[in-house]
Amino acid sequence: MFIDIHTHIMFDVDDGSQDMETSLLMLQKEVSDGTEAVILTPHVQSRPQKVERSVHHERFLELKKRAEEEGIKIDLYLGAEVLYRSHLEPDWNELALAGTKYVLLEFSMQEHSPVEDVVYDVTRMRFIPIVAHVERYPYVDFDLMRRIKDLGAWIQVNATSILGLDKKVHKKHPMKMLKEGLVDVIASDTHHITYREPNLLDCYTYLKKYFPQEELDAWFYTNPKKILSSITKQE
Repeated sequence: MFIDIHTHIMFDVDDGSQDMETSLLMLQKEVSDGTEAVILTPHVQSRPQKVERSVHHERFLELKKRAEEEGIKIDLYLGAEVLYRSHLEPDWNELALAGTKYVLLEFSMQEHSPVEDVVYDVTRMRFIPIVAHVERYPYVDFDLMRRIKDLGAWIQVNATSILGLDKKVHKKHPMKMLKEGLVDVIASDTHHITYREPNLLDCYTYLKKYFPQEELDAWFYTNPKKILSSITKQE
């Protein structure tokens, strides 16, 4: 079983799913692949964001209701993927994953960002930052990854990068991260059903040839489960 903590399945809120039917197809694909829970993480503080946070809550309830009506057996939670902006101070309690102390942080893929400083600040506020698709940031090397992990951050890698489907990432880079023990979670970062589709099963099947079961379980289930196990209030 899988738990997908980074997705753009929520409809008509960013550059992910654009309508309810696409979202339902994406959820059906997650279920068929063996995913038991999904955290919906629409973009916040970045250009793809199309609506206010209040709309995220409305869409979440609409999608959850339709999924139940369609018999799609999957647990849904609301979170956000928050882009670091130096002039903004997000409400981490509002944007955290499923009402927990875990927050999904995104940084610029072009401009050098103060990742270590941001992680330090967020941890001092008693949140646990998860750095999204860190393999996509050319200025983040392995030493920096180790330092932010020492501060208490988690590192998330996209399944698409591991499978060699992200043209911006050399396939060997995330594989080396996995071998060096730098990765805490693998997520889909899915955006659609025909491109950047839910792909955790494909990634899991690929990695089975190279890594022991214990590590696979941690990346795809055990560590994500720790997030959901820390929930103090349900959506």
